[in-house]
Amino acid sequence: MLWLFVTLCCIVIFNGLAAGKNMREFSSKQFTWFLEDDRLLPILKDLTHPRGERRSYRVYESHGQKVFIKTFSEKGVAGRIRSLFAPRGKKEFIIAGRLASIGIPAPIPLGYGIGDRVSAIAEGFIEGTTLLMLMKEDPDREKLLNQLADFLLLLKENKVRHDDLHLDNILVSGMVFHLIDLHKVSIRRSFSDDDELANLTHALGTIYYDISPREKGIFFSRYAAGPEMRKKTTDAVEALRGRWVVNKMTRAFRDTSVVRRQGTDLFIRGREECAGCAYVATLKSDRKVKVERFADHVRKTYSGTKRLKTAWRNHVALEYMHKTVTPAAYCAVIPARGANGYIAMEDVTGRGEELDRYLDRNYDAMDVKRRKLFIDALAAFFQDAMRWNITHRDLKACNVFVLDSGGFLFLDVEDIRFTRVTAQVLKKAFCQLNNTIPKRISARDRIRFFLRLASLIDIDRKKLFREVSAGSLNKPIVYEGASGLVTDKW
Repeated sequence: MLWLFVTLCCIVIFNGLAAGKNMREFSSKQFTWFLEDDRLLPILKDLTHPRGERRSYRVYESHGQKVFIKTFSEKGVAGRIRSLFAPRGKKEFIIAGRLASIGIPAPIPLGYGIGDRVSAIAEGFIEGTTLLMLMKEDPDREKLLNQLADFLLLLKENKVRHDDLHLDNILVSGMVFHLIDLHKVSIRRSFSDDDELANLTHALGTIYYDISPREKGIFFSRYAAGPEMRKKTTDAVEALRGRWVVNKMTRAFRDTSVVRRQGTDLFIRGREECAGCAYVATLKSDRKVKVERFADHVRKTYSGTKRLKTAWRNHVALEYMHKTVTPAAYCAVIPARGANGYIAMEDVTGRGEELDRYLDRNYDAMDVKRRKLFIDALAAFFQDAMRWNITHRDLKACNVFVLDSGGFLFLDVEDIRFTRVTAQVLKKAFCQLNNTIPKRISARDRIRFFLRLASLIDIDRKKLFREVSAGSLNKPIVYEGASGLVTDKW
């Protein structure tokens, strides 16, 4: 228990030092507020934290300036202790003040509130865009990567460790980078290699698999990272991604920023009203699943709960990743005592068809150029998914959906896995696809697809090709064609 006593003592001292000389105390409906400017009281006096929410975010006008209010729920035993000694709102207020004193751009702290298992922070609103959004939209990513390197060096110089430094927590306003979401930030007396690696890993983790080798080189060159630090960062990003996915999956069955829970019903936030219309038809029914079409969604009912829970965890992890590689999930109903449950999801009927049917219907009419473009697009879809360690363990062509708009989706979400791409993973994927598409797809087109995906990892491509060929030729070709089920031999 000594560690707990020491920790609580440090927290009490920390809170006492940070109380602020000019702070005045005010009571409101749910919070006790500590403010330097009592003109904020009119917008704070009736403020409450929404019941059942982990956090809430609001923007108000006060005397010609915008004020950003963030409230926190302090849940569980750890939350109860934190609410007594170091509530998030107060810590964020203190850290913001310390960052301002050392020249790190961050929101201007205006006050904090403390209540029963809730806390809040009031700060100046920053008009800006997250760096993650800019990285996705701005064509000049090299400039942004150079600025990110400079910003991380600034944090290193000032011994600032964030501990949640994904690029949504860097807000860009007027091309100035601002650090936000500060309740996990610490300012160290000394800055170790682990501290530096933590900032690098979190910052790069959200984009590492999207940026090119050349862009990575530009970043590390500006940051002046040697080969050893670069290798450590690459390894740490991969390990972080694995832990991050597991962490997001554990949140799939409780209230989070992505999931809203109502009893045993789970909803993807913002899609609560997307699955309420009438039954239309049953599309598939076997001992494992039943797939039904409703007027505004498709409902997949699972026998038992294991595959249902796996599918829902995968949907939630992909939502956190912002990866649109499956039909969008709306909600999950997970009944108790082993009864059947279901997931309601986006209906893609009429917007395309499965890969085996698509090829059977369209391949013969394609000229060489169209075939090349199609194969390149399909390979790019697989490459993007696999760079993010998104693989599919049942990669039959009927589980790849070709959208009329030109994109692709994976079906049977319960068979998605978040694992590193290996030679064995590629071999299994190639064999499954080879034997579930029409025999008449040319060897040239198959090899083109093979070479694109084989470039993802450092492998003996000739050896892998021989293994794929042998594995494919030993099995029959079975696929669903435009006119029905087809069975063929090599």
